[in-house]
Amino acid sequence: MKEFVCASINYKRCDEDFRGKLAFEIQKHEDFIKENRNISPVLLCTCCRTEIYFMGNADSAAGYLSELSGISENQINRNIMLFSGEGAIRHLFRVASGMDSMVIGEDEILGQLKSAYAFASEKIHLSHDVNMIFQCAVSAAKRIKTETAISKTSVSYATLAAKLAAHFADNVKVMLIGAGGQLGTSLLKNLLSYKNVRVIATMRSHSVNAAIIPETAALEILPYASRYERIGECDCIISATSSPHFVITADEIKSVPEKKQLYIDLAVPRDIDPSVADMENIQLCNIDYFRKLAENNNLRKQDSVEQAKLMIEEEIDELKKQLLFHDLFPEFKKAALSEMTGEELFLKLKSKLSFSAFRETADAVINIGGK
Repeated sequence: MKEFVCASINYKRCDEDFRGKLAFEIQKHEDFIKENRNISPVLLCTCCRTEIYFMGNADSAAGYLSELSGISENQINRNIMLFSGEGAIRHLFRVASGMDSMVIGEDEILGQLKSAYAFASEKIHLSHDVNMIFQCAVSAAKRIKTETAISKTSVSYATLAAKLAAHFADNVKVMLIGAGGQLGTSLLKNLLSYKNVRVIATMRSHSVNAAIIPETAALEILPYASRYERIGECDCIISATSSPHFVITADEIKSVPEKKQLYIDLAVPRDIDPSVADMENIQLCNIDYFRKLAENNNLRKQDSVEQAKLMIEEEIDELKKQLLFHDLFPEFKKAALSEMTGEELFLKLKSKLSFSAFRETADAVINIGGK
């Protein structure tokens, strides 16, 4: 029997290098969804997790991740976190609300989840259950963000990286590689909020979206291909692209005049060649570095997390009722209940239910009738 399943490779069990092997190009993502449309898959890929949500059997999960990544099922099984049924629903709700993030309450994950769901919906017809579960997860996340302080004084990878860069020197020139992406846009906004920061933003195209890129003297747009020509004048280099290959290599920057520089790599797989860290006067921080910086934030959010857990249970209970109603409604219609009197229905229920179930049902019906 099919059930809702989540197969997760995430920061809790895997380091950045292993997670990088499960970052997929858009075409591979699309091909997988179309080839496996019978399981209604939704594929979520971020810097901290790769997850497949689908209707099927949990025993198949490692095989799907192996098919996508080329990693053996044995390796996948050593690192995978599996959730099924209500547990998979609960995990999705926690992910959507930022409760399962490395930085608790961060805002990027909800947008990434909505994008993953929209992408799958555009490519194939998702099952009713998958649609309902994802829609309720998004709704629950919005409620949690509104009714708790989990996202107040919001901390994210973008805010942490921008703060680190801004405090690197009195006046900081930052090169931002990948400014046009979702994370890059957030980074740019946070960097420009500091008065001591000037930004050189690189893009692969000259077509700049004015809604995304603000007009300010503190910002200069540079073609991506020209990045090495200007990298030597920068104090900090931040990269957040979706490239499958390094966009900064040690060989290319050896000719850059030596000065103290901070490199921040927020991409998975890595954008910056790790051997850059071996060079004199260069400090390299990657996505896992920010887990330590997030610890204080996460401790402050524990009260909100407890509130959010209760809300998730309420939302899951409501979702289960909606799913059950959808499954049973055709049977209700067949049973010709509309032709029964209230007394006849009560007699039928009395004969079919245990005392406690009958009492609970009777109270609910009387309550409804009294309103």
